[in-house]
Amino acid sequence: MPVAGSSRSSKRHRRAPSSDIEEDGPSQAAQQQQQEDVEMDDEEQPRRSKKSSKKEKKRAEQDSDGEDVDEAEEDIPIPEMKDYPVDKNQAGKLRGMSQDWATLREKVHLPGYNFIREVAASVAEFTEGEKGEKAMTQIDALMRDLLDTEYELTAHEKTLDGLFQQVSRNENIEGVIEMYENGVQQRLEAYKQKTARQKYAKSDQYHKFKQAIYEVQHPDEAMPPLTDLIPREEGDVSDDDDDVQIGGITQDYKCPLSLTILVEPLTSKVCGHSYSAAAIREYLGNARNRQKECPATGCKKQISLASLEPNKELAKRAKAAARRERAREEDSGDGEVIE
Repeated sequence: MPVAGSSRSSKRHRRAPSSDIEEDGPSQAAQQQQQEDVEMDDEEQPRRSKKSSKKEKKRAEQDSDGEDVDEAEEDIPIPEMKDYPVDKNQAGKLRGMSQDWATLREKVHLPGYNFIREVAASVAEFTEGEKGEKAMTQIDALMRDLLDTEYELTAHEKTLDGLFQQVSRNENIEGVIEMYENGVQQRLEAYKQKTARQKYAKSDQYHKFKQAIYEVQHPDEAMPPLTDLIPREEGDVSDDDDDVQIGGITQDYKCPLSLTILVEPLTSKVCGHSYSAAAIREYLGNARNRQKECPATGCKKQISLASLEPNKELAKRAKAAARRERAREEDSGDGEVIE
């Protein structure tokens, strides 16, 4: 029996802690959870403070950098560009720049004249009526724009060449950039003040342009002077007081030897007359430097094979003239009444 009593008492003794735990468990668990939350908050707080401090530090650095940039922009002065005097040692540079403008004009700009002249001749031949007149007006305006652009290119070229000449004469030039810009501007302003006659009446390119159109519209007729084709404006001298203007000539596309339309024409550098290649070679013989009198009527110049050169532009115009002549013959043939 004593043994049984001891076992009961031991069970009671063992139950006591469990009952205590059941009674005190919720409050202790809450306290423990609360303590853990506090510990976690304590751990997270330094992390947050570290992150926020890093952000604040970064912002402060950015602000300070911005201030430094602003201060740097304000504090660093822009050096003044000086236009140093140009002496004879730099004369070659001025000459080179002048030649660059000349090359641009000759190699890039001048070929455009041949193109627009061919277009104008084609439009004059195949476009009629009001539509044709409108097209010719537009093409004429384009041609004048080309001439104006050429003058501008020439203004740069001549201004630089003038400065080169001054330096070559040992003249000390200061402010060369300003002198260059002012020189070009003065030339262009003076050009803008001119009338259409003053700009274009003496232009060889404009004369060729008008000649190409006129010989299509008025075959077998000599073109009048350009002043007759350009309306008079205020500032032009009176037509009665104007210098004597030489009118255009009727372009003859026939070879003076074969008396037929030119084929592969060769033009003399001595007198300017042109001949079909086969005919003039037969006339002059095989000797390259053998000279003979020009076969053109009234010309007394001595020519040789060495003084002749191919004329591709004339060859194109001769073919066009031959085509127009055939077209006129066909039109006249269609109009004949057969009885």
